[in-house]
Amino acid sequence: MDNIILQFALDFTTVMMKKLEKMIEKEFNITALVAEVKEATDRLGINIVKNVLENIDETIKKDEKRKKEWIVERKAKKSIVTMLGMIEYKRTYYKSKKTGEYRYLLDEIVGISKHEKVDKEVKIKLVENAINMSYEESSKITCPEKLSRQTVLNAIRQVGEVEVKREVEEKRKVRVLYIEADEDHVALQDGKKEMPRLVYIHEGRQSKNGRNELKNVYYKTYVGAESEEIWIDVANYVYDNYEIESIEKIYIAGDGARWIKEGIGWVPKAKFVLDRYHLNKYVIRGTAKREKYRVKIWEAINEGDKKAIREIFKELLSVAETKVEKERIKEARRYILNNWEGIVIYKEEDVIGCSAEGHISHVLSARLSSRPLGWSKEGLKIMAKLRVFSRNGGNLRETSIYKEENKAFKLSKKKIKETIKRINNSSREAINNITIL
Repeated sequence: MDNIILQFALDFTTVMMKKLEKMIEKEFNITALVAEVKEATDRLGINIVKNVLENIDETIKKDEKRKKEWIVERKAKKSIVTMLGMIEYKRTYYKSKKTGEYRYLLDEIVGISKHEKVDKEVKIKLVENAINMSYEESSKITCPEKLSRQTVLNAIRQVGEVEVKREVEEKRKVRVLYIEADEDHVALQDGKKEMPRLVYIHEGRQSKNGRNELKNVYYKTYVGAESEEIWIDVANYVYDNYEIESIEKIYIAGDGARWIKEGIGWVPKAKFVLDRYHLNKYVIRGTAKREKYRVKIWEAINEGDKKAIREIFKELLSVAETKVEKERIKEARRYILNNWEGIVIYKEEDVIGCSAEGHISHVLSARLSSRPLGWSKEGLKIMAKLRVFSRNGGNLRETSIYKEENKAFKLSKKKIKETIKRINNSSREAINNITIL
């Protein structure tokens, strides 16, 4: 073992001093200083990792157990992109005496899969960044090495459809439970539209740090799923996480879409609540040219007076001047009357407002439909799941991308520690020699 790590450190110091001298001659500021130091420290880190890997490879080669089970074939180079940048190192190729198979034992020991060109942590960061930005932006900022959009997409596909599974030691007891639902409208690559659906379950609102937020909220998303499939899944979540006997009421809130109302038939003790954001849109639409009727409609709604609503719309139709205006009035009337039970429930029961429109915007639309993108159905489904996974506090490092594969050969922790200690002792010895000289 030589003193190569010490040499790396000495080279690092020499390079940094030269860079600092040049910076002082030109323009010296903290931004440039940090950039230069980071580049130099990354290079130092790359050299150290390369050296450690090659030393562990030598330890494997000298291992007595390995000699009994595996035959040395040849040395081969390997390149892998890491958070430090590209690391190139040499490792030994072996043949099994028992099965005849070929393996790079070092790669397996340090967690590098066969044909893997990008380190798992880089993949995780690529995906984490892509949850909130484009593939291209993620590829640019994740690590020093230049990566393609396809690399980001491959990492996303490797992660796949993930979901945070809540571990329940004891089912929660609540009096009222809220379920809110809405859908986004997303353009696909083939010119068609897809409507990913968002459902979230919570226990009401609470004040935290001066802001109102949903209590114990949990998000779910569905792409291409039938309403029956959605509500069975939601009902299962309710049964798995809550003591049903303690729940007095469950409110399912949304814009009145059929698929949302169907939840009443699947979730126990459920009642429908119309989202007032959408209700207001229809009131405005039906009174676009007759604003004085807007107040009358809201007064009738707040009083729960269905008869008054019919009379107001009858009067609106009588004064409408165009066919288009009449159609808008009829549409608004139909929407209000078809969702009447979900409207008057605000007067009859103590329900809180629905915030589904805001949640669909922040959880799904901000990434899926706010920009002129064209998604594949597979990509849309995975990204929708990732957005919800992140919202639920998921950790991608706990997913299958980090799952350890079966190793053909295991090097004991003791042997690895001995290797690191040997590198350390070599560097210390070199430092002492320099001091003596």
